[in-house]
Amino acid sequence: MFNANLRRGRRLFAAMLVAAALLGATFAVAPVARAGGGGCTLVANEHDPSEKILRCGDSLTVQPAHGTHYRPITKVGQPLPAAIRLDDGALLIEFHPSPQQEDFQILTPLAVAAVRGTKWAMEVSPARTSTLVLAGAVAVTNRRLNQYVILREGEGVDITPSDTTIVQKRWGDARVRALLSRFGQ
Repeated sequence: MFNANLRRGRRLFAAMLVAAALLGATFAVAPVARAGGGGCTLVANEHDPSEKILRCGDSLTVQPAHGTHYRPITKVGQPLPAAIRLDDGALLIEFHPSPQQEDFQILTPLAVAAVRGTKWAMEVSPARTSTLVLAGAVAVTNRRLNQYVILREGEGVDITPSDTTIVQKRWGDARVRALLSRFGQ
């Protein structure tokens, strides 16, 4: 059922992106400082007050690591972002589906992470996109290969421009701690 819903969500999101490209107004890419409108606010990070956490009610929390560049992608008329574009840095994301929004994605240059409710972290650099699931499940697609894996708690994947396949792994404690330390955890 998760795979069928994931395929449906991907098709729907792809159709919305095509419509946005054709119509030019279906999606608005908002800078982080504007918080995408709707039910979202920016709050100071208790570990680093210079960094702001994006909170969208009880549905979505996006905590950036210091120096991260990202922007919400909002569907016109919707209170929550449909996706986040992560260009550089790392995000700690927690998403809980609601009747208004069941699916959510993180878009990076190398990968797409699609979820229906979970907590995970993503880190992007020019050479690699890494994804770690802390709770729940995340489908991560290598954009170039058009292959995906389903990651569960404690599993991660690294995607590089030279990959010939996508492989999920259980991450060791040291690597998990190193990534989470970027968020003060």
